[in-house]
Amino acid sequence: MRDIDMHQNANQSYIEEGIRLLDLAQRAPVLFENERPAEKRKLLDFVLSNRRWRDGQLEAVYRKPFDMLAVVVAKQNSAAEGIAQGMAQNENWLPR
Repeated sequence: MRDIDMHQNANQSYIEEGIRLLDLAQRAPVLFENERPAEKRKLLDFVLSNRRWRDGQLEAVYRKPFDMLAVVVAKQNSAAEGIAQGMAQNENWLPR
């Protein structure tokens, strides 16, 4: 019973950490924008393993679990763009 209880507590802690991580990820752009350059660098070092400027663009490799978050956000953004494009195309058919 003690082992089961320990696993249940660990599982709850894991879920809470995940929620905090997602909350932080949502607030990251605002937090980043308001920080001093030294703090921005620390955050980039924490989130990215490799980064470089190429042709005026930042190329980056995310550390785990940020790599998974980046994939999910990119998929959500592309899905939202597809929906918006579909709605724009249908606007011509809406009654006036």
